[in-house]
Formats: sequence, C-alpha cells, structure tokens
Amino acid sequence: MGTDYDYVIVGAGSAGCVMASRLSAKPGNRVLLLEAGQDTPPGAEPADVLDTYPMSYFNPAYAWRGLRGHARRHDNSPAGPFRQGRIMGGTSSINGMVALRGTPMDYDAWAANGAAGWSWDEVLPYFRALENDIDAASDAAGIAAHGKDGPVPISRVAREEWPPFVDSVGSWSRNRQVAPILDLNSEFREGVGALPLTRFADKRASTAICYLDAETRARENLTIVTDAHVERLLMDGTRVTGVAATIDGAAREFSAQEVIICAGALQSPVMLLRAGIGPAAALRALDLPVLADRAGVGANLQNHPVVYVVAQLHRDAAQPAAMKSHSTATERFSSGVAGCGPLDMSMSISSKIGWHALGRRIGALVPTLLTPASRGDVTLARKGTGDADIERRIEFNYLDDERDRHCLTAGVRHAIDILLSPEVRPLWHCAVPISRPNKMRALNDITPFNNLRARILAGLFDFVPASGRPVLAGLSEPGVDIAALANDPAALDEIVGKCVAGVFHPAGTCRMGAPDDPMAVTDPQGRVYGVAGLRVVDASLMPALPRGNTNIPTIMMAEKISAGMLETA
Repeated sequence: MGTDYDYVIVGAGSAGCVMASRLSAKPGNRVLLLEAGQDTPPGAEPADVLDTYPMSYFNPAYAWRGLRGHARRHDNSPAGPFRQGRIMGGTSSINGMVALRGTPMDYDAWAANGAAGWSWDEVLPYFRALENDIDAASDAAGIAAHGKDGPVPISRVAREEWPPFVDSVGSWSRNRQVAPILDLNSEFREGVGALPLTRFADKRASTAICYLDAETRARENLTIVTDAHVERLLMDGTRVTGVAATIDGAAREFSAQEVIICAGALQSPVMLLRAGIGPAAALRALDLPVLADRAGVGANLQNHPVVYVVAQLHRDAAQPAAMKSHSTATERFSSGVAGCGPLDMSMSISSKIGWHALGRRIGALVPTLLTPASRGDVTLARKGTGDADIERRIEFNYLDDERDRHCLTAGVRHAIDILLSPEVRPLWHCAVPISRPNKMRALNDITPFNNLRARILAGLFDFVPASGRPVLAGLSEPGVDIAALANDPAALDEIVGKCVAGVFHPAGTCRMGAPDDPMAVTDPQGRVYGVAGLRVVDASLMPALPRGNTNIPTIMMAEKISAGMLETA
C-alpha cells in the first residue's frame, strides 16, 4: 500500500463516498478513503443493511460506540446515546432513507449569510446530478426539478398504498382543505405528501452502494481501507501534510496534497480541535497548541428537535406485514410563532415504529422543528492530565431559545388535534407523548429477547387492547392524557420540555462563510481558513439546517465541492 496521495479522505459516510467516487474518476488523482467501520463490498452487503426497512439502525455493530450527547448542557442534562453510522456509507447505511432536499429559502439564506455560490439556483444542478427520481414527471417541469441519470434512486409510496393510519391522516387533511403535495422536493408550500425515499426496489440506496460500486472500486487510483482509525493530522507548520492512523493494530502514516475530513458534524470539529484549530483561549486552557484561532470550530451545533407522539393502533389499522416502509408521509406546515418564518415545522406520519410485530401495532406523529434557533456546541473537556484525558463533549442545547419551545408546543398541539379528529380517532386505543425516547429505541435493539417480547406484547395488544396502556405509559410521564393536554397550555408546555428529543441531523459545527466572518471555519469550498491542505466536507459546513433531512443535502454538497475541485485542478 502506497503512502503518498493527492487526496486522503477521512470518513466514508454520505459525503466521503461521494468525494472518493468523484475525485477518483479523474485517472491522475491518487485517492485514499479511510473508514473506521467495516466494509460492505458490492454483493456482500449484510442483509440488515440492504433491508428497505432500516433494520441496520438497530444493529450496534454499525454505530460508533460511546458517542453521547446532552439534550441541554452538561450541567443540567445527562448524556444520552447518539447513533451515528460507523460502516461504509456511514449514516446513509443505517438511516431511515428519507430524501428531502429542504427548500429554496434555506439555500438562499446560506448564500445571503456568506456562503457564496450556495443559493438555490446554484445548488439545484447538483441535487439533479445525484438523483434518479423514479416518480418525477417527464414533462418540462419534472425535468427542470429532477434528475434521471444520477446514482441515487428516489421513489415514494403511492397514496393508494398508504397504510390505514397514514391514510386516515390523509383523509383528515383532505377534509380540511390541506393541500396535497405530489412532490415535496419541488413544491414548497404547506400540505401533506409522500416522503421521497432513497431506495431501490429491493434494497436501500446508501452512498456506499450508489457511489462505490464494483466498477468504481476497480479503479487503480482509488484505495479503500476500512477498520482504519485516524488518530491525528500530520502538520508542517500551518500546512496539513497527511494523517496518522491505526490499521490492524499498526501505526501508519499517509501523506497527501490535501486531507478532506468527512467525519460528520460531531466528529469533524473534534479532529480540528485536537490539531490545534479552534478557539485559541479554549485550546490553551486544555494545554493544546494553537495552530489557527478559529472561534467557530465546534460552535453552531444544530439538530432538528422533535417530540414523538405515539398511538396504540387497532388491529385492523396495523401496517401490512409485507410493507417495509416506516416513514410514509409528512405534513409541512408553519407554526405561526412570531419571527420563525414559514414552513418551519413538519409532521412525520408513520404506522410502524419498529422492525418487530409490536412495531406494527404502534403509529406515530412526530412534530419536528425544521428551523431551530437554539445552538449547541461540540467542545473538548479535560478529565485528567494526559493527552488521552481530553474527551469530546456534545451539548445540543435544545429549546434554549424560547421560540423553539413555542414552535414545538404548537406542533404537539397540532398532532393531538389530528389524533382526536373523527378521521383518525377510531383507529387507536391510547396515545402518549414519549419522554423516554432512548427506552423506546432500546425496545428495537435486535435481540432474541426483544423479538420474543414484541411477539407477546403484540398478541396482548390484539386480544386485550387495554394492555397497551401501561406499556406506552412506561415510555411517558405518569398520568399523561393527550385530550387533557390539548386544553391545558401550561401542562402542554411542561410536557414538551420533558419530551423533546433530537433526530440524527447534527450540522453546522465547521460552518462555511466569508473570509471576514470570525465564526466561519471554512470558505464556501470547505477549505479551512488559516490552514493549507485541509478541507471539511460534510454537514458540518451547513450554516443552518435545511427544512428537511440532512442526508441528501450532504450528498449534494459533496457533489458540488468535488465538481469544483475537478474544475480547478
């Protein structure tokens, strides 16, 4: 294995696989892709990774162990587990496969705030380049909005195939003149529509599958190394010259003209901080060298906060066993909270929250704040005197901005109104907001015990429906009644504070911006200010979260940046 490369890419996730594929398409580029997790070569992908229901999410072998974050701050909330993919394809190999782009106003705001070149009109060609939108219309409007030749297939569950619970919410929307949205990625208004999903007919469409196929892997100028743990950046003054890694227990060094960090918004800033790139005062307080004083490294952490509102479904309202999808449809709406803008909320509509028999008996409405104003941090903290005694600290700081609480409270009230509507109420026995989301997720860990327990509980739910109430009550606060919450604003506000959770969309911790912006970490091409030979390409770059999931926008960003690199090389 050679050690000299043009590009060393750290992390084979949603961005890293794209960067490796696109940069190695130029024969003269020598590209090394390093991934800490296991490989999933074409034709040998594990069955749970391929499954069009996200079974792989529940397999701890595919996630970073010990990754934990605080919902608020470290001194007022315990650290809870946070799942991020540690496998070829990264989180795109374990996520829910939702393929939302966000809205034009998101990207226009990026450009207006210093990310030159990232307006909607400038990013749309790269959204089209990545996708083969199977359902897109073939007329002029469909061609303008979507691509048909990209590596990522995107499709939707047709309305006539929506399971009973989801369909009942669709009926609720029609009866209230809520607009149907045929394409959430090109119609940017309030309404209800089918979620676009990244999947083939018979398997998930991760970036590992879509961008690192057998033909790509056969390129002589592309080297892929898995189970590779990058320990540090190699430096020559203020130039990054490569990386040091541990592979099969052996220390290795790889030199590069450029190192591209694609480790995600929770880990990319940590690599920079440990290299001495970050807020100077904080680095000195940890006895770390200061290579470049960049106050924004690790700051601006964002995630979409949610409240899970779940309902025990009647037996005849359960999702058909043969239907794999867990996310089927969503509502896009506005909270009406002053200063929060339009389309600041969404409501995921699902009739299956788990892979097992019990999961099909529980539906969910998940109000999600798409434009959070609160910001957290990824920092380093010392717990001892040695270099190994410096640990990562993740603080999401949800609801720090009071507007976020008001928005999410409005969203939960909206979910309750839907559940209590005449179209939806006949389909469920009991419903609660979840205040113990990690306990709910633990029920989905793939174990023989959970499988057996789920079968027993599903049977009880079917034949003794009242048995569902204590089960769901164990996931919520004592005595919660959603009908009462709808008429008690103070109680509803309190329960939102207890039930707020995050999804898996961390972003913003190495945000791009203008050279004179003291909080910008990189330029609009991901090049780190003050350091030569170093680039970050992942959701860390996002100045603000898009109004949608982050997987497809992250792929788009890698497409756009790699195209710019190839044009200027």
